[in-house]
Amino acid sequence: MVQVIWTPLAQEDVEDIFNYYNSISNRVAQAVAEEIFDAANHLETMPEMGTIEPTFAHLHRNYRYLVVLRRYKLIYLYENQVSSILMVWDCRQNPELLKHNDRFSSIP
Repeated sequence: MVQVIWTPLAQEDVEDIFNYYNSISNRVAQAVAEEIFDAANHLETMPEMGTIEPTFAHLHRNYRYLVVLRRYKLIYLYENQVSSILMVWDCRQNPELLKHNDRFSSIP
């Protein structure tokens, strides 16, 4: 089984998403967060189920993503039997912002 690790910044992403929906409905916020965590849990047994993330192909690492609720990209790095969740990206944002995100250049 593969180890799944959440980076602190990815945890903050989920907290921000939760807080946004919680201002509307606690039930909805919990359901959205649960969907995100359920998707990540699947990586324990199927770590390569995500699509290779083309935005970071130039970094020559195994960056992948899962789409959650047709709105969020759960972006992770799969190496050495570890899936590190790096970001939960809202796909409604400008994709250029993702290209210039420095979270990925600082991963050892």
